[in-house]
Amino acid sequence: MTPIYKDPAYTPEERTADLLPRMTLDEKLQQMRLFNDPGEWFPDYRFSEEKLLPHLDRCGAIYCTDSPPARFINDLQDYFLHHTRLGIPVAVHSESLHGAMHRDATVFPQALGLGAARNTALMSEMADHIGRETRAVGVRQTYAPNLDISRDPRWGRVEENFGEDPYLTSRLGVAYIRALQSHGIAASPKHYVAHGTPESGVNIAPVHAGERELRETLAVPFEKAFREGGALSVMPAYSELDGMPVHASYFLLTRLLREEFGFQGHAVSDFGAVNMLSSVHHAAQDAHDAGLMALRAGIDVEAPSPWGFGECLKEAVESGEVPMALIDRAVSRVLYVKFKTGLFENPYAGEPSDLRTPAALSCARRVAQETAVLLKNDGLLPLKADPGRVALIGPNAAYTQLGDYTLHEAAVRGVSVRQAFEERLGKENVLYARGCHIAYEDAALLADAVAQARAADVAVVVLGDNSSFYRESWGDDESGRPPVVTCGEGYDVTDLALPDAQERLLEAVCATGTPTVLVLMSGRPHSIVWAKAHVPAILEAWYPGEQGGYAIADLLFGDANPSGKLPISIPQSVGHLPCYYNRKASAFNIYKRPGSPESPGRDYVFSSPEPLFPFGYGLSYTTFAYSRLTVTPQALGAEETVTVTVDVTNTGDRAGRETVELYLRDRVCRITPFVRRLRGFEKLELAPGETKTAVFTLGFEDFAFINEEMRREVEPGEFDVEVGGLTASFRIR
Repeated sequence: MTPIYKDPAYTPEERTADLLPRMTLDEKLQQMRLFNDPGEWFPDYRFSEEKLLPHLDRCGAIYCTDSPPARFINDLQDYFLHHTRLGIPVAVHSESLHGAMHRDATVFPQALGLGAARNTALMSEMADHIGRETRAVGVRQTYAPNLDISRDPRWGRVEENFGEDPYLTSRLGVAYIRALQSHGIAASPKHYVAHGTPESGVNIAPVHAGERELRETLAVPFEKAFREGGALSVMPAYSELDGMPVHASYFLLTRLLREEFGFQGHAVSDFGAVNMLSSVHHAAQDAHDAGLMALRAGIDVEAPSPWGFGECLKEAVESGEVPMALIDRAVSRVLYVKFKTGLFENPYAGEPSDLRTPAALSCARRVAQETAVLLKNDGLLPLKADPGRVALIGPNAAYTQLGDYTLHEAAVRGVSVRQAFEERLGKENVLYARGCHIAYEDAALLADAVAQARAADVAVVVLGDNSSFYRESWGDDESGRPPVVTCGEGYDVTDLALPDAQERLLEAVCATGTPTVLVLMSGRPHSIVWAKAHVPAILEAWYPGEQGGYAIADLLFGDANPSGKLPISIPQSVGHLPCYYNRKASAFNIYKRPGSPESPGRDYVFSSPEPLFPFGYGLSYTTFAYSRLTVTPQALGAEETVTVTVDVTNTGDRAGRETVELYLRDRVCRITPFVRRLRGFEKLELAPGETKTAVFTLGFEDFAFINEEMRREVEPGEFDVEVGGLTASFRIR
């Protein structure tokens, strides 16, 4: 008779309940451990039982980022299904932040740019391709999406997130999770929770936030990921919040995550985070203490290898110190996800023909077009179809920066701006000069760039950042010196200006008098004060994915119309941090006498507190007019809904996409209200002269604040709605 756990006719809960009692302690602990980097132990990824056996105690899951071939994945799964006592398949873990992390998979634009695109339908389409490719390479769980709220641009991981706003992040995160998981893959949103506001902008540094800020801002995207997206896994942050390491917090990992947010999947530790309870946070004495703290708090799987969940945990169970119920709790969650994703029925890798299909590459190009933000345009853009000679200058002009969580093989495959321009205009009309390195000056390169700019009719200068993934560094390797990584995990900065070498290059090119376009290929916002004042046109392309060169050319020549809106405020300087739009009224501008070096004042003596470019800013080659903003009804109860409509008309002579954003303000509240909060957005595509109506529905959650008991409450009072510069009001009775 077929056991219940092998019969897909039963529910995941029923199958889990049947399998768990059949397992020995060793078999249970195996499910709570991860086998990291199997390529190190299997030469050329040739599977053999002999090489597997020393690692069998940690093979509940394996983590692969170095593109194991399908035959290895399939041989491995075949072994577990047919040559182990219970036939429990292994869960293959990997990354999919902006594409399946495999050498043959499509690389889409980095997450920060996706926040600029403001397009949930396009996000779903992209994540559908990512899910299909992830499943094709045999991966069944990925550590994505990143749902941290980026509130300190010094932090190198800003590039991995959708921006500074919790509503925007939650909507994009839910769209991503639903599409990815439709392919039988468990999404693991990270880094739960509050990881995006580290002290001094330094990775892993403590986060200082009270419970109200946690609930009303930092945890919102995660709550939505579990309640609406149904995410099947979670990866907690390796930082501490208010003095408590997240990996040891019962409040965060059990009370909030499971009891309040309704999370039913399993929690996999961030890599080394259980060890960090001892080595970094000094909250645990040793592996024994750290493992128990993490297990009791709610961690179910330790990554990247057994330490706190190693032999010391087994001994603690056998001695009676740790009740078997805690082990069963963790293992049942792991098994539930394996059943839920259909892993027992089909754990195998798919077809390589599903990778980098024409549809996926087309999607990557369209996404890159929508992620770019036009920051300035004095009429230079779009360029003429026949612009004459173009000087293409800068360390990122001939190299497409793809961002972290990208493999080297994919990075070198990216389409550069130089390639796209030469294909479009012919090599003879593109005068390329590197000009400088990411952070190194070179007098000869600078002189060459100036000469090329003088000989050209227009100059396009491509500057920005350089990211990496773990041991891999790229994109700045022609100087004879070590590559300089300026963004990514562990690459935090104290200055938001471009590196000096790049600033001097830009100023030298502009000094030639040749009309100049600045393209930023970056992983964080940069305080481009000089450029804003002196460069005629500025396009922020972020990390645009492997089709980025084509997309940037499409935008600069007007084949595509820029439609991105800033997902994160760009401050004037580091001294202006923190800098985000959804602040409290007392945050700044109390004295209303902003200063300048020529005319000192207040709030800042020598500067305005306003951002260089605000959240939501972004220009187009056409113009849009808003009209007929209506709110129905204008008075309602706290549990009722209000409908907001607005007409948007393309008043220019080019087709374009406009992101209609709705901001809400509670005029008076006993818990101080935000100046404004984003509570809705919709992207409309409009032909010249065309008008469309955007419709939004607001309800209890939009009106609510977190009260003294840390619960959502709505007070009677006046609310203001702002859409496209128009305002309207309504009352809660």
